[in-house]
Amino acid sequence: MDRRRPAFRPRTAIARIACACAAALALGYAAVEHGYKAQQYAGVPLMPTRGRGAERWPAELEQDETLKGYVYEHGQPDYYYIVDRQKLYVFYTGTDDAAMFERVLMEPSQVTELGRIPGSLLKLLPAKTQQDVEARRASEQRHAQANTRRANAQIARSSPRRASAAAAIAPAGNYIGGFEVNEIVARMRAPRTAADPGVSDWHESRVPGGVAYSARVGRTLYEVAPDRVAFTISVSASRADLPGSARIAMERINDAIFAAKAQAVTDQMTELAERAVADRSGRTSFAQRVAGRTIRIGRRAGTGVFVYSIHP
Repeated sequence: MDRRRPAFRPRTAIARIACACAAALALGYAAVEHGYKAQQYAGVPLMPTRGRGAERWPAELEQDETLKGYVYEHGQPDYYYIVDRQKLYVFYTGTDDAAMFERVLMEPSQVTELGRIPGSLLKLLPAKTQQDVEARRASEQRHAQANTRRANAQIARSSPRRASAAAAIAPAGNYIGGFEVNEIVARMRAPRTAADPGVSDWHESRVPGGVAYSARVGRTLYEVAPDRVAFTISVSASRADLPGSARIAMERINDAIFAAKAQAVTDQMTELAERAVADRSGRTSFAQRVAGRTIRIGRRAGTGVFVYSIHP
């Protein structure tokens, strides 16, 4: 029996290699062409729905799967800004959020959520837009300060004994037995890892016993006060698992307060956080004493807001 291989197999292999090389060359050419054309739109704020921005936007989405997926999840940005062929920013001025996309040749880009639009990037947007964002921030800060004053007054009325004990103030301006606010904020400002740049944009307000700080990163709101360190994040009604951003927020706060014990605390509380989020009725909440602190976890009924707070 003749067992010689059919002669067409080597030819088929050669044809496949040739096709693969042609496809690679085509992708490389497309990437080079995309980068060249992107340079023509670089250096100015662009709107996806108007003018030159609308001309360029479909090509950016087509070329970058990461950007396309991000826009699908978060919606169309109000502005985008092409720095060069390797870097692009998107801005959601209505919610005061920004994200950075970095590309390397033909690879999908890497996205970094910047949270609140940094001041250095806000300057890239039109003057009128800058004014609108800054006015909204000032209004939100006044509202937050008013809410803080009302909450503290309510606590003082409902728990007079506890309030009087907590109101003992040290010379540095912090509650005795409470949190060292400035130290915690300083720790949370510092980058934790290469992928976590820390929380940089804090806003100060006066509270009984000293100062409090708040910061927003994406959909996460951080609060640091002498008697409470917390974060809140909106969770959609259909979601029954803990968002990745909530996990990062837990790690940030635990690192700032528990130091070497932070990982053990995070491991211990993650299961409870998952259970609280899984109950969409908002009726499941936990309060647990951990390492000398009280940690409260819950999902608010109606609003769907997930709350993680640590108390002295």
